[in-house]
Amino acid sequence: MEHQNSARSVTGGSVVASSLYGSSSEHCSAVRRPSRRLSSNIVERSTSLAKLRKRSSVTNSTLTTALQPRKSMWNNLVKDDQVWDDEDDEELSNEQLSTGEAIRNAWISLQISAKEKLYVLKCHPSILLFTLILFGGLTSIGLYGVQKLAEEQENTSRQDAYDLAIDTGAWFSHALDSTLLPLFTLSQFVQQLNMFAKLPEEIGPAFQPGSLPFLPPNQNGEYTHRNATGSVCKDPGMVASFADIASIIKKDANMEGVLVNLQVAPMGTVCLIYPLKNTEDFQPPKYFDNSNSVGHDLITDPTRKFIARETVLTDDVVIAGPLSLRQCPNCDVTVKTVLYVRMAVNAFSQNHVINIDGVYYKKWGFVIALINWAELVRRSDIDERFAMRGLRYQLTRTDRNYNNTTHEFDVTVNILAGEESFELQDGDFVSVRLDTTNNEWNIKVGKNEGFKPLWKNGAIAGTFVVAFVLSFMLMIICIENQTRHDLLREMLPRKALRKIRMGKTCVEKYDVATVFFCDIVGYTTMSAEMKAIQVMKMLNEFYTEVDKIATKHKVCKIQTIGDAYMVTGGVPNRCSGPESALNVALFAIETMELAKNFLTSDGAKVIIRAGINSGPLVAGVVGTKRPQYTVFGDTVNLASRMESTSEKMRIQCSNMTYKLLRDSKANMFEFDRNDEIEVRGKGVIETWFINGIANDNTKPQSSSDNGGDTAEINSDLQLYGYSESP
Repeated sequence: MEHQNSARSVTGGSVVASSLYGSSSEHCSAVRRPSRRLSSNIVERSTSLAKLRKRSSVTNSTLTTALQPRKSMWNNLVKDDQVWDDEDDEELSNEQLSTGEAIRNAWISLQISAKEKLYVLKCHPSILLFTLILFGGLTSIGLYGVQKLAEEQENTSRQDAYDLAIDTGAWFSHALDSTLLPLFTLSQFVQQLNMFAKLPEEIGPAFQPGSLPFLPPNQNGEYTHRNATGSVCKDPGMVASFADIASIIKKDANMEGVLVNLQVAPMGTVCLIYPLKNTEDFQPPKYFDNSNSVGHDLITDPTRKFIARETVLTDDVVIAGPLSLRQCPNCDVTVKTVLYVRMAVNAFSQNHVINIDGVYYKKWGFVIALINWAELVRRSDIDERFAMRGLRYQLTRTDRNYNNTTHEFDVTVNILAGEESFELQDGDFVSVRLDTTNNEWNIKVGKNEGFKPLWKNGAIAGTFVVAFVLSFMLMIICIENQTRHDLLREMLPRKALRKIRMGKTCVEKYDVATVFFCDIVGYTTMSAEMKAIQVMKMLNEFYTEVDKIATKHKVCKIQTIGDAYMVTGGVPNRCSGPESALNVALFAIETMELAKNFLTSDGAKVIIRAGINSGPLVAGVVGTKRPQYTVFGDTVNLASRMESTSEKMRIQCSNMTYKLLRDSKANMFEFDRNDEIEVRGKGVIETWFINGIANDNTKPQSSSDNGGDTAEINSDLQLYGYSESP
């Protein structure tokens, strides 16, 4: 920008752009319709000057000069109608557009708006997160309300089904708890009587020399039974003594028909059983033959191995089943399925050790009680319970059987009672886990027509739609507010923006800061030869790249005035004087390199000149309607003077900036001393040209080596009434 054609004045310490035609808004109007406005201005000025000539007898030559508009870039643009791209400014009303064009324009506008909003969301993911949280909150509240309303209709039937399932499980748990006392009593007899002490040694570990041998494997190749013939397990005296003890325990339990068998299993092998053939708990001809169970190795049998391991590893009672009895193939179906209730007996001799997967546990073995499952189900009245309420049910259990091939436990689910096929949709039944045994029991209870009201699904869908619409609308509002906030943050520093929001006046004093000015040389001539749209494109392309350099070197862009560009170092982010000068100098050097290689999209080359000055200044926000962050002080004035007196494609700096850069330890710069220039109010001053960063390893003497440099800087600062901050 050439200064004889551009009215840029330094007033009150700030750089101000003035227009030949008044305010900026008036000027924009004049540019929009240049010919009419210019004619009106010329007529008014001609009338005024005619009156002035009559009063003061101004000569014709003087009048001619006064009538001529002041030459500037804007006057040249106003006179040449061809520089305006009317096609870009032409606007058609909706009535002039066809329906297809209107739809196309609307679609394009919608796409642009969507891209802008997506960009804001990308930069501020917290908006999307807030929207999702809001959507989740609204949806949760809505669903909660729908659920509450629906529960008023379905609560009775569903709660009855759930409570009935819980009551059923509680009944079975209470019935099984009754077996704990006889089992605990039997374990005490085993530990106190010497007749049971040597049983583990008589049986011995599986497949070990001197132990009871196994019978041949079954058809699946599985070893399940020891050969107890002639062993202590079939000794008449031992069998009779055990029968006397077990019969008393069974009778005192008062569980006739339910507690059908008591057993002891030293080393995990069933040895003594009472009763061996149970006829007392069944009506003839039904009976319970348990004679084939003698010698059954529960730790080796794959179908019982999981339960046996669990019994050894825990000190609690283990309840499993109901399971089919392998030792009673000819029994009636009502007595073939039993629940196993087992309790481990701790070792009371050093020889009482059970090996599980290579780990030895000090256990004597087990005491076992068998519960008749069919009788337990009959006494529970489970079928009548659910039939009376019109409910369907299915009681299942989960079993784990050892697989000799994979050496893992296979999980299977078996139906204990209720319907074989229970095909109801989710929500039409309740599923309750019953903690009655070590196997997982589960009961499903439901109705064919289900529990939910018919309108519930529609209400749920409506809740999602309403929550989405409200969340989306609020997201759009947040995006618009964030866009305005981002714009303010681009215009004003964060600290200043925070003070303005609090209603405070934003004014800050900086002891040492650095100011940079540059403008385009020959801008007036260039503008006169180019269309206005080309001028704007040129400025936008060049200064967009300069903005990136400013961000890179952490300097603050203050403003652009026409072709002039202004940045500061150390403002608003405070730093030391040398650091602010260093950042601005690096920025200036890179900007100059950019200008050397820069060509606009139209092939135009840009030539600039720059000036830098350092010193104290005041920064703050001016105005409230369109607030602007700017800087004030003699430092700014002198920086502008450094730029205006600089040379093409060169950076001129004041002596103060030179001293600060000379003190910088991070970079070394090459300088050329310039002729002394005269500045109004300051007299003749010394200036320097910054040629670039030095390539050699030598550095001018810094303040650490020459104490006079620091004294010079402080002396210069004292002229402004400041001292450099430590």
